[in-house]
Amino acid sequence: MRNKKKSVFIIVFVLLVIIALVCLFIFLFSGNKDSQNKNIHTNSVYRISGNNLESFDFYFLQLENERENKVYSPLSIKYALGMLAEGADEETKEQIISVIGDYAAKKYINSSNMSFANGLFVKDSYKSTVKATYADLLSSKYNADVIYDSFDSANTLNSWVSDKTFNLVNNVYDDISDFEFILVNALAIDMEWVQQIQNPTRSYYVGFDHEEYGKYVSSLSSDGYHRLEFDDDKTDVEAVEIGAVVNKYDIVNELGEENIRKTVTDAYNEWIIENPYDKIDDFDAYLDQYLEDIDENYGHVSSSTDFYFYTDDNVKVFAKDLKEYNGTTLQYVGIMPTNESLDSYIKNIKVSDVHTLINSLKSISLDNFKDGVITEISGYVPMFHFDYELDLMADLKELGITDVFDSNKANLSNLTTEQAYINDAKHKATIEFSNDGIKAAAVTIAGGEGGASGGFEYLYEVPVEHIDLTFDSPYLFLIRDVDTGEVWFTGTVYEPTEYVPYY
Repeated sequence: MRNKKKSVFIIVFVLLVIIALVCLFIFLFSGNKDSQNKNIHTNSVYRISGNNLESFDFYFLQLENERENKVYSPLSIKYALGMLAEGADEETKEQIISVIGDYAAKKYINSSNMSFANGLFVKDSYKSTVKATYADLLSSKYNADVIYDSFDSANTLNSWVSDKTFNLVNNVYDDISDFEFILVNALAIDMEWVQQIQNPTRSYYVGFDHEEYGKYVSSLSSDGYHRLEFDDDKTDVEAVEIGAVVNKYDIVNELGEENIRKTVTDAYNEWIIENPYDKIDDFDAYLDQYLEDIDENYGHVSSSTDFYFYTDDNVKVFAKDLKEYNGTTLQYVGIMPTNESLDSYIKNIKVSDVHTLINSLKSISLDNFKDGVITEISGYVPMFHFDYELDLMADLKELGITDVFDSNKANLSNLTTEQAYINDAKHKATIEFSNDGIKAAAVTIAGGEGGASGGFEYLYEVPVEHIDLTFDSPYLFLIRDVDTGEVWFTGTVYEPTEYVPYY
């Protein structure tokens, strides 16, 4: 039996992310730099044009399109590239600018729920070679901490990262003695959903008087969460349940009051022959109440939680907001293709397609649903926990950022007075999707029933349209800023590896 750590377990996605882009080792060498290559680099098709959802955000999904779980932070990588570009010049700078463009990242307010930090760590012996203008620029433009350290151990770096990521990212490096400087971007969020997804203490039920309809969503059982067969039964995982019912079937308007009175009266007259001792004393008053009841059914909206959705013949989309913190609202969006494999979908995905899907999302609001039917939405969303590491340096080279990693071509003259290049770039991540909220850290080091019980009751058949939002096949996800659209994290779920919550 699991240990009981919390008296109330809120339904949440917990995302724990460690992302490391390490702009590290500067190789010093003698001689003059070959600066003959002054061609302006062609803009990349992934060039970032602003703070909205960009093609760049999906680039790494497309490049590393293996059928495996992955997660990374486009925002963290953008920040690291931006800081790196500030220190570069000529073709080295042009290659980076061809991707990040004139990108100006939104500045976020730090708090106990959100941390966003940049840092420049400089080896004491290399302090005199790092230009003061560069350090001052990072400090003023990126709010970067400029820290000088012996680099005899990684304690200072690791402690800084741990602090900036709510202690979610620890011991990033064992040894940094060979590095001369380190550029770091650290992201961390610790957020709850606006509402729980599945309340562990209360069941969800919707039924309508005099209508043959009922919708039930269970609370957590003694055995825990629902078991979901994922990817054609390849994986059995724990999942949270969602549900909503919207009644836009206006029986009184559709059938007419007189028709309803006649139908119910005829049904009652047949019933009373078999049940003469259950006669209704004032049947006219009963009919009046009956009509009032079914009239009130129309326009009823009930939902187990707040969420947005969209479905068509090719895709399912589920989205849910986190609470607003410091003026920022982040939103989780899951996109599951239904007619093709995820890797095929990612290969051909266009940012305009994702924009269209997000703009097509519907909230559980009466105006968003079709007249003439009761719409029932139900589904399960799996919980999971996995790690991933991008091959970031190779990916950036594939993107066209090459010179900065070449000792013979790199130009970091706005950063240092010495000849230098970037020897390593890493991006590590871990994500935990649970029933309680989202925690994330990223380090870039670059719904009763009425009527007389047991008595007469006439139930109308009602048209019901069911929308299945179960995520039981591989899908991609992103976590974005609702105001700007900027993507903090993105990734894929091919196997929701077991997550064991405490409740």
